[in-house]
Amino acid sequence: MSKDMMFFCIPQQAYMATSNCTKLRKRPLGKVPAGTQPMLRACETCEMYPLVDKSKVPMVSLKDYLGGDRPNEVNLRATGMKKIIQEHLDRKAV
Repeated sequence: MSKDMMFFCIPQQAYMATSNCTKLRKRPLGKVPAGTQPMLRACETCEMYPLVDKSKVPMVSLKDYLGGDRPNEVNLRATGMKKIIQEHLDRKAV
């Protein structure tokens, strides 16, 4: 996954860099020690991680984003997207 790609994050309702997505999902859930930040509530139940990791969401480079280009929103209800999400959930459950 390229660190300088931008995509539209549905849970956050904002454009986000793939590197920020990776950092946010590594935060701990719930109560955390002082000085650390918990995972954002929108990230706790996010289904987009496997799609972002496999570059299956519409993305643009950071340079293009800063030039005014914006990626489209991914359709999480599309059959192909549901399949990737379900495969990820099945691997997590094992």
